[in-house]
Amino acid sequence: MASNEHSSLDNDQIHVPKDFSTAANDTVLTKNSSGSLTWHDDTVRRTHFVRVAGLISKSTTDEYAPTYAGGTQHSFDTIVTNPTADAQDAVAQAQLYCTRAGYVNAFTGIIAINSSKSLEIKLYKGTPTDESSSGFALTQLGDTMTETGEGNTTPNVFDTTSLTTSSTFAAGDVLIVTLKPTAASSTQGRLNSTIEVVYTS
Repeated sequence: MASNEHSSLDNDQIHVPKDFSTAANDTVLTKNSSGSLTWHDDTVRRTHFVRVAGLISKSTTDEYAPTYAGGTQHSFDTIVTNPTADAQDAVAQAQLYCTRAGYVNAFTGIIAINSSKSLEIKLYKGTPTDESSSGFALTQLGDTMTETGEGNTTPNVFDTTSLTTSSTFAAGDVLIVTLKPTAASSTQGRLNSTIEVVYTS
């Protein structure tokens, strides 16, 4: 039996895994479906899913954000201003306070709207300043998605377009989802959605 078993080697005598020198940073070694070792982007461990769900029932064309209540269920009942005008509203409207930098990879979900009424769905980022009463500007991430209701029995699926690795946010930013009726008539909608964020730092 060998006198220098691999398990007893000093750390400085142990080699790194195969193809380590050519693997990109922030990748992990995995075994693929063919049984071969490959290096893959470590996106899964850096991905965070944020649920946004709630109800809107309005008769104006203002843009509304939800206010925090009960963890995941919200009522879209506070008007969004840009720049934000009220710090307490902005804090309550935010779905995520970003502790690290990253980007929004997807914002998708289902929405049920009363017949023939339409809602615009948007996602914003903003940067509040500590101990400042000044409002902060909102920047839209991705495109505006518009869905038209087909009655209480028929949900619509939406998938926000134009979200890429350039849809970035910084540590300290907040993310805010809004709903906006397109006509000043009674519009009711129920939203269940997910924001997929990928941290890069």
